[in-house]
Amino acid sequence: MAKTEKEVDVTDAKEVGPVFLVYGKYFLLVLLLVLQGVVAYAVVDKNYSRAYGVVNSFFQQEMSVYTLDEIIVNPHGSRGQRFLVVQISVEIADSKHIELIDKNMPRIKHHKNRAISSRTVDQLLDFEEREELREELKHMVNREIGSDSVRNLYFTKYVMQ
Repeated sequence: MAKTEKEVDVTDAKEVGPVFLVYGKYFLLVLLLVLQGVVAYAVVDKNYSRAYGVVNSFFQQEMSVYTLDEIIVNPHGSRGQRFLVVQISVEIADSKHIELIDKNMPRIKHHKNRAISSRTVDQLLDFEEREELREELKHMVNREIGSDSVRNLYFTKYVMQ
């Protein structure tokens, strides 16, 4: 008996429909999980330092302030005509990490000098650039001591001449 065109379409749809529903559900579930992972990564990556501060604010920690030596640098492109006097203090979460800072002081001084002297006079005078420099120095000190102990970094002396 010959099937009409209408009958063939109905039987083919019955065979394809359940297969698509089974694999389609898994595909959508995997797609949803991947999208959630990408969004979560983006949010955490952008707000990690803030989230870290909030989580650690619940724990009472002894904060210590350590003042690094004053340095004098010539900004990039100043041809020795301008100089900057900078003194930095770091607020650290654990006073035991002062020994780590003292132990790594030559490397910290080197990276601090390089970071500051690589900036131009205009960059060192601009507030936003100074904040970026502050964050860079904070992360640099943490990297050198091998701990995330530095909570804040302050310019206790910042004189451009």
